[in-house]
Amino acid sequence: MLNDFRRLTCPLCDSPQLSQVGCITYELPVLFSSTSVTLELPPELWKCDQCGSGIVQNVLPESAAQQLYSQSDSTRRWSTVAFEQHKPQEIIVELSRLFTQGKEHLDVGCNAGNLLDFSRKRGCVTTGVEYSSNTRGLLEQKGHAWFPSFEALEDKDFDVITAFDLIEHLYDVRAFIQACRRRLRSGGRLVILTGNMESVSARLAQQRWWYASYPEHIVFPSVRFFKECASYTMERCVHTYASIGYRHSLQARLQGFVRGMLRGQYRGLPALGPDHMLLVLGT
Repeated sequence: MLNDFRRLTCPLCDSPQLSQVGCITYELPVLFSSTSVTLELPPELWKCDQCGSGIVQNVLPESAAQQLYSQSDSTRRWSTVAFEQHKPQEIIVELSRLFTQGKEHLDVGCNAGNLLDFSRKRGCVTTGVEYSSNTRGLLEQKGHAWFPSFEALEDKDFDVITAFDLIEHLYDVRAFIQACRRRLRSGGRLVILTGNMESVSARLAQQRWWYASYPEHIVFPSVRFFKECASYTMERCVHTYASIGYRHSLQARLQGFVRGMLRGQYRGLPALGPDHMLLVLGT
């Protein structure tokens, strides 16, 4: 597949001050979600010198990406373990504070509905958006309302919108965040979980960073970008991990780092500290 989509400016802050970090090597076979693909051009990791965000050059056009998402089954690749058994405690604490009786919760990119299960246990009314047609039957079995796209929501609004492991997939992050703002009620929150390119592990791993090793991960917004989002106030920025499985002892972290550096192959795992961030943006 021809992965020739490139940007002349940063998609987060519009700055033309971009610098190349290095070429990304994907493991074989290359999987886009759960679908095997062959890419013609080598992907490149770049950094915005203005806002500190990261972007990938030489990615698939958005139309091709959407087609792959719709035909893939993400449950074959990502964990289907109950949300509260999979995520670090600091994430559970923050969400439990927001998910209360009667709140309308929308999860964008909801996969099999694990996060929706978690919020419904706390009394929320649940709705999901999911491109993959393979998971929608499971959402129906669980009793969650679902829509095939954000645009299909029409005039519904919500108290909490979550986007976990989603932002890094988007071609227009700013448009998505502002679209969420229009869907949020007064006092509502947008909650985002994504990788942190400014973490110690990511800085050391550079273009080998594990979170950049998926062809569907194409943008890595900085904390600065989120702090400057129009129409939002950053209430929380919690440094965390993608899941509890990535949290290791200090000894294991140091041993893994040394082994990786000696081989010239350190990918940011085991992480030397939290390499994700949970952001709570208030309206």
